[in-house]
Amino acid sequence: MLSATTDRFFGYYPGTVALITAAHAGQRNVMAAGWHTALSADPPLYGVAIGRERATHALIRAGGTFGVNFLPLPLADAVQGAGLHSLHGGVDKHALLNLGTLPGQPLALSGAYLHYTCRVTAVTPTGDHDLFVGHVEQVHFDPDAYDDAGLLIAPPAIYLGRSTYTTTALERAEHGR
Repeated sequence: MLSATTDRFFGYYPGTVALITAAHAGQRNVMAAGWHTALSADPPLYGVAIGRERATHALIRAGGTFGVNFLPLPLADAVQGAGLHSLHGGVDKHALLNLGTLPGQPLALSGAYLHYTCRVTAVTPTGDHDLFVGHVEQVHFDPDAYDDAGLLIAPPAIYLGRSTYTTTALERAEHGR
């Protein structure tokens, strides 16, 4: 039962944290983002809210593209590390966190079970963040992470808050078929 109030509207998880990748002029970065969502199926659009002070913000603005990567629970340390370290401090998070990319796909993390390559179509100021809207140009996925019905079977890294991750249960219930 909802019986308490707070002035914090965010931070009450769980949620899947995506790793957002960007590259421009020989510089690359990866950052953890909790504020991301599918926006449209036709055309395929995905959005991510990024603080203007983030190094990834400038890279996306300059390069016009970004990647959205979803990692499994065994790589939760990399997800957490991408949120703790900063390119502003000179850290190459790809190297530090051992985050390789697919050949010829510098935005696609090789350890992800799902990746979107997005071309920026709009940037909308949303308070202290900008919402980058991207047209999904490519989708890469690990077929071993999905069952025959296309449902995820890999254990997603689900953020509970306070540097704590969990995953989904193996049991599933189908309703309303």
